[in-house]
Amino acid sequence: GLSRAEALSRLHPFKFGVAISAFKTGAADAMAQIWLEKRETLDRRRSAIFVAWGAFYLGGIQYFIYVHLFSRVLFPSAAAFVAKPLRERLADRAGQLTVIKQVALDQLLHHPFMLFPCFYCVKEAIEAGQLRASQFAAARGKYLANLREDCFVCWSTWVPAFLFNFSILPIHARVPFVAVVSFGFTTYFSFLRGKPQELADS
Repeated sequence: GLSRAEALSRLHPFKFGVAISAFKTGAADAMAQIWLEKRETLDRRRSAIFVAWGAFYLGGIQYFIYVHLFSRVLFPSAAAFVAKPLRERLADRAGQLTVIKQVALDQLLHHPFMLFPCFYCVKEAIEAGQLRASQFAAARGKYLANLREDCFVCWSTWVPAFLFNFSILPIHARVPFVAVVSFGFTTYFSFLRGKPQELADS
């Protein structure tokens, strides 16, 4: 049940995060294919892209970024801020500034210059069945061609979501809230970028 899942998440947080992220991302892609695109059968290679992406980056690399780099190295005061009652958080200007810094670093540096390039590399590698210089070049071209729209979709979702999550919600509600938003975002992102893409000049 839920208590066993919570115990596993505390005992093996990294492995649990990888497994949950892989499952959630794969399920979001399946929903995009069946519900939004009205497919009768799943594109298994595309599903593999999102499962691998969920495990490798969302569960693996982002664990290091958010748990270690953000909360322990760059913003060690963030945990104390979110543990305060809401009234104290609303009066804590320094804590609110820390929240803004976290969101800005995540959305202006991490997503545009790490997350999206890695996504396109994973996508190209699985679609081609290999990862050579030609796949890196194709991934770079698609990343640059899509960057403006990808950032707009990302910022439209995650900037308000993170500001609300870090500033308002109690600690016990943060993970469920992010999980719900992430599922919706990934479903739409799969619909937007899941299909093979040909560049106009290719």
